Amino acid sequence: MKNRRVLLFILSLLLATPLYAQKLSLGFLYPAGGEVGTTVEIEGGGLNINKATKVLFNHPGIKGEVTPVKESAAAKRKRRRLNDQSSPQLADRVKIRITIDADVPCGMYDLRLQGASGVSNMLPFEVASYPNFVEDGKSSLKKPNEVKTLPAVLCGYVTPGGVDYFTFSGSEGQTIVASVKARQLVPYIADAVPGWFQPVLKIVDSQGREVAYSDDYHHNVDPVIITTLPKDDNYTIFIHDAIYRGREDFNYRIHLGVIPFVTGRYPAYGTVGKSVKQRLAGVNLDATTAKVKVKKEGYNQLIYTDSKGASNAVPFYALPKGVKLVQNPKEGALLTFSSAISDSLTSNAKIKRYRLYAEAKQPVIVELIGRRNGSRIDAVMRLRDQYGKVVAKADDTEDPMQGLMTFHADPVLKYKPKRTEVLILEVEDLHQGYGEDYHYLLRRHKQMPSFNAFVSPANITVPAGGTSSFRVDIEGKVKLPVDLIVDGLPSGFTTSSLKIRGTRKWNVSVTAPKGADIERFPIEVKIEYSTPDGPMQADVVPADNMMQAFYYTHHIQAAELAVDVTHASPYRMLLGFDTEQEVTVRMQDEVIPIKIKIDRDAGFDDPVELILGNKNRIFSLEPITLLPGEKEKVIYIRLNHELLERYKRRKNLPYWQMSIAGTVKGEIVKQGKRTFQNAKYREITPFFVIKLTR
Repeated sequence: MKNRRVLLFILSLLLATPLYAQKLSLGFLYPAGGEVGTTVEIEGGGLNINKATKVLFNHPGIKGEVTPVKESAAAKRKRRRLNDQSSPQLADRVKIRITIDADVPCGMYDLRLQGASGVSNMLPFEVASYPNFVEDGKSSLKKPNEVKTLPAVLCGYVTPGGVDYFTFSGSEGQTIVASVKARQLVPYIADAVPGWFQPVLKIVDSQGREVAYSDDYHHNVDPVIITTLPKDDNYTIFIHDAIYRGREDFNYRIHLGVIPFVTGRYPAYGTVGKSVKQRLAGVNLDATTAKVKVKKEGYNQLIYTDSKGASNAVPFYALPKGVKLVQNPKEGALLTFSSAISDSLTSNAKIKRYRLYAEAKQPVIVELIGRRNGSRIDAVMRLRDQYGKVVAKADDTEDPMQGLMTFHADPVLKYKPKRTEVLILEVEDLHQGYGEDYHYLLRRHKQMPSFNAFVSPANITVPAGGTSSFRVDIEGKVKLPVDLIVDGLPSGFTTSSLKIRGTRKWNVSVTAPKGADIERFPIEVKIEYSTPDGPMQADVVPADNMMQAFYYTHHIQAAELAVDVTHASPYRMLLGFDTEQEVTVRMQDEVIPIKIKIDRDAGFDDPVELILGNKNRIFSLEPITLLPGEKEKVIYIRLNHELLERYKRRKNLPYWQMSIAGTVKGEIVKQGKRTFQNAKYREITPFFVIKLTR
């Protein structure tokens, strides 16, 4: 009964918010991958995705065709009963036919759907070495899905309270790998706790005796079983959610068979453009050494291919060119600005020590990269002076650039010495662990970025002649105001609200000219800010925002930031003033007059309802309609003086952003006993800034 009340509450929130057809929301792919060199048929679930006409990948060797699935209202209702764990956000279905070229490297790729009104969020699609085996949804312990040929990728999704079963034939002495991808397919689920599918995996023999069990792999949620089979037998593999939740987006892929799996690679750090000879640890590997050379600075994913297929992906961190990397130095090695140290806690002493020179009143900043690069270390750093006194200590430091991580275990140590001296840096694992898998990289910085900036969504949909927007989120410390620079917009495109004031969450408008080509093109956003050394610029990182467990949001980095120009709506929303001018509002004002204009196409004379384009409890606007024939109107936004009281004694008065939406009502949609009206068209004005004054 409690779950039913929670689901009713969630549904009421969703239905209280207009579900506009412009937004394509992709919730799951099933199966979420295919074998290299083949064509696969998959299903996508989400909201408004039945409007999709095109599939977008971030690799030219993967192509897709989309076909909407026509479902009756009764079929949708059956799938979305309130007494199960289904979601209105997964209401629509599409069929996708995907062709994977034979030369596409194995790994995870971005898939998005595109429709006449926009581009969806991204979900991962896996290209694998092995064919898909799709479960039939009716398996049981007595009648499991029979997998006749290995290796294979077992594909399925768990239902509420359900367990999926697969049986396979194995021989004595075989080293079997069962590696699950589940959270990797849907990283965050908005209406689930802890916010993702938490799979549990088990293998039993024909007598039901447990052979192996796993509910995670080191610090990763997705479990892995590596086991040597004790005899010739038929074995059964179980998979279910840890607390027996289930739904279509609780889907999984299990790589099963005598397949290569890398458990460790040493070293795990290198330099861009330089070959690194690695020693590999793992099972079913043709070779125990490999040479790698990467072109990308930062975090890379390496997959090793041999006669049995492609291995699991393992992370590898690459330093920029020009930085000297010292591997496994002796005790007391010197850490400098021009070098980095790659090491591991291999000694049972469990503490490693290094020296560094510190100048008086010059900040000492040391960053440790370990868990972010697949290490098992939960590192702690301490800094001791020449007398052995601990002068600084650092534990977990959140890295906003790692949106998929929910436990940030890598520290950044900061200290400003009063005098010039030699300091001792200590590194240990918080839980006293040690071994080759407790590896890390130490870097010394003169300064580190005080903030990170993200732009979302990563695909901005703008109707020809119309306006859309994106949001910039600043995480960290930077002195406002700052300016935004948008590069890559074609001639005729305009922007508004490029100066961020008063808040670190800021909307920017993009307006396309009438007659703009229907096309897709990349853009870049930069942020310009002031420092004591003068103005500086930093990249704003494109990201998709994902919600976890009803509340937390994470920035998931995207491959690029792109604008998609779509077909024009029959009208455009304009403002009767220059958007670069602030609209000033005095504390005692009752209303804000705003002139709205509408540019109608010939023959379009529908009434357009005006509402606030973004919610803010300070402001309210009773719905006003632009009647047929009307081309402009002054609207009056009302102020909530009860809420304005909190600003009376503040030294710095706030800025707000606002846009006005013009909606043409469309079909009435019924959800159970509730009804709401969808929008046939919805266009917005450029954003403008409201400044409170006394």
